[in-house]
Amino acid sequence: MRYFTVAFTFFIFSFSCVFADAENVSQSVAMIDLKKVAAESQAGKGIEMQVANKNGKSKKELVDLEEKIKSMEANKLSGSDPRKVEELQLILYDMVKERSFQISEAYHKAIEALEVIIREAIKEIVDERKIDVVLASDAVVFSGQNCVDITNETIKRVDMKCKYIELLVKGETKK
Repeated sequence: MRYFTVAFTFFIFSFSCVFADAENVSQSVAMIDLKKVAAESQAGKGIEMQVANKNGKSKKELVDLEEKIKSMEANKLSGSDPRKVEELQLILYDMVKERSFQISEAYHKAIEALEVIIREAIKEIVDERKIDVVLASDAVVFSGQNCVDITNETIKRVDMKCKYIELLVKGETKK
């Protein structure tokens, strides 16, 4: 019993020393909404707009091709046989898949470039404000007054660093 009492006393003393030291060392904690930074930065908005434009343009081109195939099938122009129409429909399907993949791949590369810029902006803020820890806001359950939200400041920094990231789709020429 005496051993238990000594061990317990040592444990309590050690525990209280840790908390006493923790009170003397203040940690600066910040949180950030990374999705909001990506969505509201000029570069992020530009990426989304480019994806929408490219998807719209591709959809229009593919719909036009599909209409031509359907008219071939309906009119039996120039003696087209049903197998030829089916082949063209399969080719069209493959084109749709490939184009969608190319746009998705370009989107991911553009987002990776944006993430690098976001990290640079966060690092600058952390260094300037001497922040010890930055947490993603969707991982924060509760934050007190000492936890600062650096989302809006990061958006401003990202906008200063980069206003536009071009979506480079394979097979397209640069503007």
